[in-house]
Amino acid sequence: MPAKTQRPKPAKTKKTPACPECGSSSVIPVAHGIPTLALKKSIDAGKVILSNREEWEGMTEWYCKSCGCDWSGRLRRFKKAGSVNATR
Repeated sequence: MPAKTQRPKPAKTKKTPACPECGSSSVIPVAHGIPTLALKKSIDAGKVILSNREEWEGMTEWYCKSCGCDWSGRLRRFKKAGSVNATR
């Protein structure tokens, strides 16, 4: 009997979370660093946002298009002036 060959498992895709502040599903990933050409196209299409921060500590992973909240794990920040805990 021939040995079964195992097929490689597909890579797990990271599930996009709902916004922890407003509950919206209009959430996109945050990119850090210098954008490549492919990343620039995703940014222009509104599928990714480029981080505008120069700090490395507490980098965020997700951005809500509805309320401006950006977060990663337990850390939350707000980019829109007037939001709760607004940083600007």
